[in-house]
Amino acid sequence: MDLSATSAQNVVSSTASKTTEEIHNILQLDADVGRIVSESFDSVGDMTDMTINDISITELLSTCIDACRRGCEVIRNVRHKLVQSSNVVGSDSKFFCCGAVKYKISNDPRSALTEADEASQKVITECLNNCWAKEIRSGLIKVVGEEDEGDDDFVDSVPLYDMMAHFDKYNTPSIDQEPVQRDLLSPSDSTQILHSSNEKNELIIFIDPMDGTREFVENRIENVQCLIGITLNGKPIAGAVGMPMIHEDKIEIAYGIDLPADSEQATLTPLSKLSGVKYFNTLNPLVKQLSVTDTGMGDYIDGEGDVKTLVVLSGDSKKPALTMSMKCLESDVLGTFVDSAPPIRKIVAGGCGNKMLFVQRRFEALSERIRHQEGTDLSSIIGSISLAPPGSSSWDTAGPTALLLAADPNAVVTDLIGRPLVYDGEHLSNDCGVVVSAGHMATRIHREMCEKLRRDEVFCEALGVVLCDAEII
Repeated sequence: MDLSATSAQNVVSSTASKTTEEIHNILQLDADVGRIVSESFDSVGDMTDMTINDISITELLSTCIDACRRGCEVIRNVRHKLVQSSNVVGSDSKFFCCGAVKYKISNDPRSALTEADEASQKVITECLNNCWAKEIRSGLIKVVGEEDEGDDDFVDSVPLYDMMAHFDKYNTPSIDQEPVQRDLLSPSDSTQILHSSNEKNELIIFIDPMDGTREFVENRIENVQCLIGITLNGKPIAGAVGMPMIHEDKIEIAYGIDLPADSEQATLTPLSKLSGVKYFNTLNPLVKQLSVTDTGMGDYIDGEGDVKTLVVLSGDSKKPALTMSMKCLESDVLGTFVDSAPPIRKIVAGGCGNKMLFVQRRFEALSERIRHQEGTDLSSIIGSISLAPPGSSSWDTAGPTALLLAADPNAVVTDLIGRPLVYDGEHLSNDCGVVVSAGHMATRIHREMCEKLRRDEVFCEALGVVLCDAEII
């Protein structure tokens, strides 16, 4: 575990879409900022020879890690202001009663939107635009964020000549004073350049500026995350998962690279997988005594849980798809195991990314324990499964999927009827839910459950799909 330090780099502005006249006016306001903007504007036009093969995935991920860190600072800052403004009712209350929350569905905490969501996304996208202006403007990199369609009800638009005001407002390191870091990953990994033989390549960055908004509102802050995922031609290949509020004085970012090995997708050198964690000192304080956490997760992440126990995670949704999936798993799948069915530990937890990260971290913890105690045979790990009904989106699952597959190449991520999730940047909703598993027995149970569900007419009707023989992965 390393404590990442900041490094100086040149700033590349994201303002290339502005007209020459606008940029000229900006130059009159601030010579230094104007010089940076002008240089970026002039350089964007020369993109004719650039291809996806010119992009370093480790450099791209490094900038996503740093952007994620700054998004986490925003989340901490907003929460600190809420606590300081006396908008929390009682020290043991789990609800924020404040004006900084709106609901897409009236009074439904699952549909909550806060200032932190919108402000975090603005900071993250500005960081990425700053580093990858040419690639984004040319369409080589596409950025899709959860709050792209938002009305900016909480966050005022920031004039171009005062582009750093947004960072300052949320006590977040601004990119003019602390350039986004391209070299957070070790030098030995920096040669990981994308090489794709596809004629048409689609590289998308998915952003969930605050996964677990409901958890934020209900003060279960350890479940709140900031997610950034990178997909290549519809497959997650890298991601950063930020945990803004699990440490009092640090921000934790888990990251991973899982590059496809088949020649039709991409070939990478020297390594195709990378997994790790980075820590950053934080600028915004955290009052942790007001936190209300989901119980039962910690003991099973740190390796103390039994290797022979199947952990099943879900939220508290009452949607029929989740109820029927759980019944299928317990009765129709595990019920056929007779005496060989593993013991089950059920955990109800919030946050899509939070549950997916749990599956990864429990597998890693148990794997490490086995390597130290018994050897290298990991087949004894029963593993974990996370079930989620329809309701999540591409930005919820892209980053965590890449982290999971980087840690466990045999992990499985599908919808509830066994199909791969779609990452095309257009169809953003995981309409048929999500199932995530890692561990020898867990992945087998995952596949068997999906096989039964996709042939269940009542279940498919509840999902709104027709019975099919779609390929199971």
